[in-house]
Amino acid sequence: MNAKQFLIKHNQSADNVNVQNCIDDFLLKMSLGLAGKGGMPMIPTYLMNVDRSLIKPNDKRILIDAGGTNFRVAIGNFDNDGKAVIRRLEKSAMPASDGAYYGKQEFYGAIADRLKSHLDEATDMGFCFSYQVNMGADVDGEVVMFSKEINAPEVIGTKVGRETLNACKRYSDADRRIVVLNDTAATLLGGMANSDKKYSAYLGYIYGTGTNVCYIESTANIGKISGLPVGGMLVNTECGNYDGFVRGDFDKACISRTAVPDKQLFEKMTSGKYLANIIAEAFAAANRENCFEKEAKLAPFELKDVSAFLDGDEFPCKFSNDCDERFARDICSELIARSAKMGAIVNAAIAVKSCKDKSLPIAIVAEGTTFNKLTGYRAEFERNLKEIMKYYGMKYEILEGEELNLVGTLMASMIL
Repeated sequence: MNAKQFLIKHNQSADNVNVQNCIDDFLLKMSLGLAGKGGMPMIPTYLMNVDRSLIKPNDKRILIDAGGTNFRVAIGNFDNDGKAVIRRLEKSAMPASDGAYYGKQEFYGAIADRLKSHLDEATDMGFCFSYQVNMGADVDGEVVMFSKEINAPEVIGTKVGRETLNACKRYSDADRRIVVLNDTAATLLGGMANSDKKYSAYLGYIYGTGTNVCYIESTANIGKISGLPVGGMLVNTECGNYDGFVRGDFDKACISRTAVPDKQLFEKMTSGKYLANIIAEAFAAANRENCFEKEAKLAPFELKDVSAFLDGDEFPCKFSNDCDERFARDICSELIARSAKMGAIVNAAIAVKSCKDKSLPIAIVAEGTTFNKLTGYRAEFERNLKEIMKYYGMKYEILEGEELNLVGTLMASMIL
């Protein structure tokens, strides 16, 4: 049995993923989420009709980016030509990302500690918070849950912006305002801020430690909130919660060991935080089922090790001969291809939902270390996406840029 046959047997191959069925189901779950039903949150951001006309040149902002692994702080502004300028960028570990327990005061206190050296240069803030929140008309977000194994349960239910401003008062008594958004919204706006080309729609796509997509929806279609003004609002799909992809044996084994095994199912099947564990589970099963000529010597590894292995470098696991090593590499490549296919399906479905003019391309603003560095992912993602978009008569362009999260957070803060 070759690697693909082995994975098909365990429902872990790209061949086990039906494109049309998944797109139809994903579109249904989007509509249900906009109506306040089902498991896809489809969170309105209350960022309305945001475009480059809102830019205020030389108006400084404190920019915060709380990601799955890193916490970053910077000062930003747009210059007289409308180009984003990011300065004094500092990076540290995301609070509560190392497994240590953080209470509410400890969590927001750690954020204020990281901000204190920037508080004297600007007043208003933009906060890119890469976890699920319920947004309000005050553009502040209440934490719903943490993914990526962040250990701060007391923070759930708190308002991110309000608590951050309160915590900063220990270092500065200045009156401040804040806009909270998630990383996909920031990525989308970062691409918009950097481009003056016309597109049919914008998508902000994150594929890194976690995965998610944001897009712009007509407020007429957001049925779960009444009285919204007419226009286009950024909607954070939180599609990491999508549950429509068939879970294979290795998905199920890995998901069962996570802190909240019934949440973020799509994310746990595909994203950088979890994919190495799925590959490790596949290797263990291959050992049990005698798929290697001689039992492999398995050892812990990370996703960056998988990329290095596929590029011909050493790998922590040891295989007895070239044939077994090739089988292991094929398992890695096939599971990456499956993840890429699922990512393409999600982006294509959202493109179908948001496309207004098929004569113009869809802008997919892509961000994430895993998207850019995982060997084989982007090529498979684009191969699948091109095929699906062609079927629907649409075109796309992938937009990239430096510090898109921070640029987009700066763009969002222009509403203040």
